[in-house]
Amino acid sequence: MTQQCTVIGVSPEVTRNVRRQFATQLSVERTRLLYQGSLLPTLFMLFNGLLCAWLLWSPARYLLVIVWLVWLLALVALRVIQVAAFEAAAPQRQASRAWRRMFLAGSAFSGLTLACAAIALVPEENFLQQAWVFGLLGMATLSASIAYAVSLPAFLSFALPCLLPPIAFLFYFDTGQQQGWGWLGLILLAALMVVAWQVNRLLDRSLLRRFQNQALNQDLQRISAQKVLEEQQRLAATVFEASNDGIAVFSADFVVLAVNQPYCQMTGYERAQLLGHEFFELPCSSDARRHSQAIEQALQVQGGWQGELVEARRQGELHPQWLRLTAVRDTEGRLSQVVGFFTDLSARRASEERLRYLAHYDELSGLANRALFRLRLLEASQRVRHSGRSLALLHIDLDRFKLLNESLGHELADQLIRKIARRIASTVPEADTVARLSGDEFAVLFDGYSNLSSLVRVTTRLLNKLRVPQRLNDHEVVVSASVGISMLTDASLDVDTLISQADMAKQHAKHLGGDNFQFYTESLRASTLERLQLETQLRRALEEGQLLVYYQPKLCLRTGRLHAAEALVRWQHPQRGMVPPAEFIGLAEETGLIAPMGEFVLRRACEHACQWLRDGLEVRVSVNLSVYQLRQGKLVSLVRQVLEETGLAPQQLELELTESQLLDNVEHIITTFEQLHTLGVQLAIDDFGTGYSSLSYLKRLPVDYVKIDQAFIRGLHEGSQDAAITRAIITMAGSLGLKVVAEGVETPQQLAFLREQACDEAQGYLISRPIPEPDFRRLLASPWQA
Repeated sequence: MTQQCTVIGVSPEVTRNVRRQFATQLSVERTRLLYQGSLLPTLFMLFNGLLCAWLLWSPARYLLVIVWLVWLLALVALRVIQVAAFEAAAPQRQASRAWRRMFLAGSAFSGLTLACAAIALVPEENFLQQAWVFGLLGMATLSASIAYAVSLPAFLSFALPCLLPPIAFLFYFDTGQQQGWGWLGLILLAALMVVAWQVNRLLDRSLLRRFQNQALNQDLQRISAQKVLEEQQRLAATVFEASNDGIAVFSADFVVLAVNQPYCQMTGYERAQLLGHEFFELPCSSDARRHSQAIEQALQVQGGWQGELVEARRQGELHPQWLRLTAVRDTEGRLSQVVGFFTDLSARRASEERLRYLAHYDELSGLANRALFRLRLLEASQRVRHSGRSLALLHIDLDRFKLLNESLGHELADQLIRKIARRIASTVPEADTVARLSGDEFAVLFDGYSNLSSLVRVTTRLLNKLRVPQRLNDHEVVVSASVGISMLTDASLDVDTLISQADMAKQHAKHLGGDNFQFYTESLRASTLERLQLETQLRRALEEGQLLVYYQPKLCLRTGRLHAAEALVRWQHPQRGMVPPAEFIGLAEETGLIAPMGEFVLRRACEHACQWLRDGLEVRVSVNLSVYQLRQGKLVSLVRQVLEETGLAPQQLELELTESQLLDNVEHIITTFEQLHTLGVQLAIDDFGTGYSSLSYLKRLPVDYVKIDQAFIRGLHEGSQDAAITRAIITMAGSLGLKVVAEGVETPQQLAFLREQACDEAQGYLISRPIPEPDFRRLLASPWQA
């Protein structure tokens, strides 16, 4: 039947192919199964042998039984050793046919040994012993039919020597009893052969199925590997075309076999114009042609070559490129192909040049940057030491540039910087170096300048040139600058000292209002150091509570009552005593200390106003604002927080802003004032009449008071211009619904004039100087008298 030689569901052709493909593996697997399954039959044979020896043990057969038993034990030991040796052998050695021959020889000797027990040891007259011995032989053969069925020759090598000699011996006798045992033995042998054949068929089918599955797995792996290879080829083709670098494949004699699109773009040639041509003969490979011998030698010896070349595109444009060539060899090690990778270095070289430029020049203005300026300054200082010449350094800082930047926007501010840089460079062509140090700071280095009058003329010309109005779109901008000048005439001084001196002089020019220049002097250095010391002491004063709040009363001209006061900060220095405000207020503005100082005054004034209110004294307290506080953008939240913490009603607080400060970011100030007015806080414009733009913005600012500057009050007398201005301010404010406060009232005549003009409040030494809080409390307790 077909099933006897094929696996179920598999065609005979497939089965034959599997047998041919795995013939060696099938033989090795059968041998392995024989050795693995031989231990149990061997042990069973030993058990049967021992049982036979016990059954046949008698004084007449002592020697014979002992000899047979020793032989049996030797065979068992040899079989065990043989199995252990097979298991320990390497897979390559297990495939040797010697193992199978040794197994067949061992099984044949084992069968003959058991047969000898039936022929030589069983007594003819003892039927019971004959039954036991032949039964044990049958069981041994039965176990072998199972264990050795994986190989029919192995089963027959044991079963035939074990059963055929005793059967022939039994048929030798004429008695019916012995012949009956012989027929029984033949029947048993036939039955065991059928069993062994059936088991062998099942095992063979199982082995074939296993190796068929293995063949299927191998086919699947091969198909999978083929798919992976195809996928890798598709991926390689994609990478080949998608690479940013140009890639070309050449034959062993450098004929172009394939190129990708980036290589075509790099050279400017079409693919068809490159394929089939010799690489070194192409117009786009002229520089590579000069290195052809070195390239070919390196490919043969080292397997690759790389280097930088300068090649020409089809349009004639030269470009740097990095070429890397890799040799591809066949199975015999001969050069079969060459793969070239071409990297266009044009962008990289441009980037490197750009970086080198930016390392020494300012990108926006095109002037030297701080690094190049310092390098030029060091070189010039070395020349000073060797030649005895002098250096002059101008440190230029634009005035109020931050305000211009915020008002115009960064784009127009950048345009302004570029124009200023061109003006500076064109105005001082004799300068050794013109540099931009930071956003609005420039430096000019003169090598060999020692004439002060020449420096004065050059700097004056520079300031005049900068002051010329400039057009930026629809804006006309006037820019001024503060210039500090230092000179290096002493070879012992270093460049850091020169820079520091110029910066000191520039700062002094700014303190004087800007739009001027100052030379560095030793007295300037002393005043700068004194200013630095004062700044340090002012910071300590904030930390140690040396600041005090004084109050200058305001008189209501309608009721004659002191109903308001301006809070003024004072500094009680532990060594110097009371420091004048003019010495530290400006310093606080410059260093940013005005913010914590203003918060201190605001908080202390609100606390005092609350205390006065609890004592039955209702007084409106006025606090001055600084531009720095407005710029921070935290003023509204600070005022709200202080009012909540102290419990002061918002209408009892008045905030004053100097009119000239309105020029600094007007839109932001208007927004801030609107938010403060929403809180209920009173707002005032201080020093009214001295600014330039208050009239144009007054209608947009939600203010409650205007304070006439004391310069107008000081010159009051009937018929004077100050009286006319004061009268006009009061009239204008009244028409706008604003109240007027007059500052600097020092005489009864001034007070009488203000009452006559319906001014609302007066403030000045006639009423009271600024006084400490306890004195102000006592002043409130008694009526004011002129």
